[in-house]
Amino acid sequence: MPYVPFSQRTELEPIPPQLKLGEVSAELRHLLYYYISLEIDRESYATFDASIFNDEWRRVAMDLHVLFFGRSPNKFNGRAYENKQCLDVFIQRASIGKLFNLVEFFVRHRGCSGELKRELAYAFVTTRSAYRIFDNKYISAIGTEEQAAAFERAIADAEATNATAARKQLIAAGVALRNADWAGCVRESIHAVEAMAVGLAADTDTLGAALKVLEQRGHLHGSLKAAFGSLYGYSSNEEGVRHALVFDDEAQVDEADALFMLGACASFVSYLLARG
Repeated sequence: MPYVPFSQRTELEPIPPQLKLGEVSAELRHLLYYYISLEIDRESYATFDASIFNDEWRRVAMDLHVLFFGRSPNKFNGRAYENKQCLDVFIQRASIGKLFNLVEFFVRHRGCSGELKRELAYAFVTTRSAYRIFDNKYISAIGTEEQAAAFERAIADAEATNATAARKQLIAAGVALRNADWAGCVRESIHAVEAMAVGLAADTDTLGAALKVLEQRGHLHGSLKAAFGSLYGYSSNEEGVRHALVFDDEAQVDEADALFMLGACASFVSYLLARG
């Protein structure tokens, strides 16, 4: 039988967008065009028959026409509306590589406003893209292919072995990451490991105790036990991760922490399934 992806079999889409390398969402495309069109509106003015660019943005548009699209300067159209239409079509249809080249053109161009550059960066954050703009210069992935593969593999492994508790926690971690709940992602990730370890080590109810039993059985190397013991300790000690927040302070956990914990814990779930 042909392989049917997990998300299609269960009508779920567990992979958080931050791990969808090589993809760009329709929401991100719409936001990118929206913020660029706002910049064009700010940097153009109406004449009796058309809207044209001011001097600064006329140079931006000319550079876009000649340097980015590789067209003849003699065929440049300085009307704002026509340029917006051209950009709309390009942004909605371009491959991810060409689209991100366009974004980098705008964030690097000295004629573009700081407001546009901030809004373009915000678009990547608010849509939970797998990519971010760094230093107003370049776009780079925030996750890795290895993290994405580890997460997908752990979901499939847990499903194949009926490890329903670990599978449930992994999916919850992915949902938390999608919703920008970084502490929640860390918490659910470590809970997935705990559920898996406790399931393999009967008569235990905590990760530490379960790891000790698995080590004694020869199913877990001591170094791995120590490493995940430390990660468990981190999640336990960080306020707002595994325990309630103290007063109104927020947990000191960010997106990078959440991505790392999700990938690491997913890999460990698959490891425990293989060893158990």
